[in-house]
Amino acid sequence: DFLEDRITNFFKNLREITNLTNSLLQFKGTSAAKTTGRIVINTTIGLGGLFDPATHFGIRRVNEDFGQTLGFYGVGHGPYLVLPILGPSNIRDTTGLVVDTIVYSVMINELIDQANMKDSEEDLLNAGLTVLSAIDTRHRTPFRYYGTGSPFEYDLVRMLYTLQREFLIAEQTEYHD
Repeated sequence: DFLEDRITNFFKNLREITNLTNSLLQFKGTSAAKTTGRIVINTTIGLGGLFDPATHFGIRRVNEDFGQTLGFYGVGHGPYLVLPILGPSNIRDTTGLVVDTIVYSVMINELIDQANMKDSEEDLLNAGLTVLSAIDTRHRTPFRYYGTGSPFEYDLVRMLYTLQREFLIAEQTEYHD
């Protein structure tokens, strides 16, 4: 558990860049400032993000994604999907996931380029981080079908997912800094 938590914290710290980007795209100055503070504190005091002292200092993580940003600008959710490994989604959130992944990948590639390693070493490091990140994402995704035993589980999960995302977007729109 200790090692899993360090790996999760490390990738959460790296993923803060997407929270920051989406906070800025939604003009949420307070959220952007909190996220910037988390990045600085967790990267320095938290030893590269392995630990999360920002939360202990009372700076809570603000989860923003591009699906929420699209919703903030009035883009509808579109058809419901179930993505392999990742679980429930919709067209808007899947598009958001793709954009967030691109932003994250560009940031990771830039960080790796700054390490001044040989190309083969950079490729190996990038591949290793990608595999480890995928394993961590799957580890943190609690969704499993057939958990309720209900014959209407698909409809129930679709309804709950859609309501949860609508709530997040409505809450974020009302909270607008």
